[in-house]
Amino acid sequence: MGIEYKESNIHWNYYLAIESDFEKISRYVEFSEANNSTFSIELARIIMSSTQEIDGIMKKLCALLDSSKNPDNINQYKKIILEKSPEFINEKVEIPRFGMKSEPWINWSGEKNPDWWCANNQIKHNRTENFEKANLKNAFNSVGALLITTLYYYKSKFEVSGESMSWPELTGIIKPKASLYILNSEYYHNPGTWAGIDW
Repeated sequence: MGIEYKESNIHWNYYLAIESDFEKISRYVEFSEANNSTFSIELARIIMSSTQEIDGIMKKLCALLDSSKNPDNINQYKKIILEKSPEFINEKVEIPRFGMKSEPWINWSGEKNPDWWCANNQIKHNRTENFEKANLKNAFNSVGALLITTLYYYKSKFEVSGESMSWPELTGIIKPKASLYILNSEYYHNPGTWAGIDW
């Protein structure tokens, strides 16, 4: 008997896999301010996986926002994204279970790139000297940045195809729901929920 398939949201599925891996770390390292500087091989893997995925999705997002450009680095992504979606830098991510909240793209309001992005490059190119950058704080922010980037990509994809898409509509149809992170509560059908499921 054959199997029927429809197109899956592959970037969303990948985000959920990374989020799930990060969530498992909380069994061994308490997600608290006291552990912001705790670093490990597993946290390095989370940071590098998230950042590599962000790089790939940003290329696609920029193509949706301005098809006349062909950006190939974060500074070029920044120019296109902030021109079309200036609110991007102020997006917040939160893990209610652990009381964690941040704005992972806020460095883009100045001249710098995000700390977690720079940490990834340092870990990737000179891990021996920079292994302490593979820490909980950078992992939290890189996964949160991936959530923001992924949802902006899907929202833009719907809008380019001619569909009007509000944030609550998007979070209502993207499934399965994220199990750890949330965005601004106004982006959900009911404040503080993901796809109508209470936190």
